[in-house]
Amino acid sequence: MFRHIEHVFLYEFRRNFRRKGYLFTTFGIPIIAFVAYFSYQAINTLNTRNASPIDSAAQALASTAELFKGISKAGYVDQSGQFPDAGDLKDKLSRFDDETSAQSALSAGKIDLFYIIPADYLKTGDVTLVMPRLNLGQISSDPVRRLVLGKLSQGVDSNLFSRLVDPVDVQEINLQRDSSGKTKTNFGADFAVAYLFAILLMLAVFTTNGYMMQTVIEEKETRLIEILISSMRPTQLLAGKILALGLLGFLQIVVWLFSIVLLGRLAAGSGLTALVALISLNLTPVQLLVFLLYFVFGYLFFAAAYGMVGAISASMQEGPQFAVFFTLPAAIPLYFIGLFTTSPDAPLPVILSLIPVTAPLSMVMRISLTPVPAWQIVVSLILLIALDAVMIWLAGRLFRVQTLLAGQAPKLRDIPRLIRG
Repeated sequence: MFRHIEHVFLYEFRRNFRRKGYLFTTFGIPIIAFVAYFSYQAINTLNTRNASPIDSAAQALASTAELFKGISKAGYVDQSGQFPDAGDLKDKLSRFDDETSAQSALSAGKIDLFYIIPADYLKTGDVTLVMPRLNLGQISSDPVRRLVLGKLSQGVDSNLFSRLVDPVDVQEINLQRDSSGKTKTNFGADFAVAYLFAILLMLAVFTTNGYMMQTVIEEKETRLIEILISSMRPTQLLAGKILALGLLGFLQIVVWLFSIVLLGRLAAGSGLTALVALISLNLTPVQLLVFLLYFVFGYLFFAAAYGMVGAISASMQEGPQFAVFFTLPAAIPLYFIGLFTTSPDAPLPVILSLIPVTAPLSMVMRISLTPVPAWQIVVSLILLIALDAVMIWLAGRLFRVQTLLAGQAPKLRDIPRLIRG
């Protein structure tokens, strides 16, 4: 018995490991991510190589294109005498001696708008914006703010200038997640973490089990299944496929997580906060074990489901249509990912993490964001294991000679009869 399972395992592992789609998703996507990161670093280095410390800090605030978003060229009239030139903004911000010359340039279409800096600017901080017509997309104080900061901070230490540009370091604390106020949070980073863990699990489980369904249907279409079940039991064939594709899915997750952690460490200090947030998670061994358990039992559920779909499908056109009945309910947590991010202990996330079909994605997202009570994890795993046992039993009942050798897909009313045998 085990010899047949071993043969199927080795055959399916080698066959699916060589698939171009599997190689691309497992190794190609991480390679593309590293190429994109190093390209970003190279371009950023070229742009900042000759910049002064103050210029570099100013560029961290916003690039010239960002400062003048929606504005082709602007001007300013300095009545205070404090800003004789625009410095590094001169290509986009022109100085005019008086309002008359600035108005003439505006009428001629040479500039889109201009700012008037009054003589008492240092006391009042007032600046007047003049434009030919109201355009909400061009109303911005960033260009003149950058001009003032660049002038008033000449000779100032770069760290002090950074504080002038960005004086406040805001730290969010989500009291819904932790009433003690000790858990710091960042919605953008938390969203990226939850979404990433969910996508990793979903891709690994759905991709490899999609191969399960595809191989079974291909073997039925090419009549290879007749040769296989003449030398082994259908359940042995199913067990070998599940083990092989499960190992491939686990390998895929390991490669992705290793790549993400390595890329996050390389990105530390580069401003890529989503990646940096991932390596600062400090997941405990217990959390990693729970992730592994949800992957294994989530995989077993979909392996049995896709095995059933492959057994009753007569072609590759029918298989994906049947598989939707399992994939759509499992992806429900993704529709509420915003709620998971802000309130992972709200009633709906808790309920979804206890329902076996949605538990793998829901619980993985919750655990990556907040401590989850042990009883919820235990109950969720017990329900998921119970469902796996039922699904594997059903798959074994359908994965039989009369189903695999059928010339056409059975109708829905025939499935209970096939299960009963």
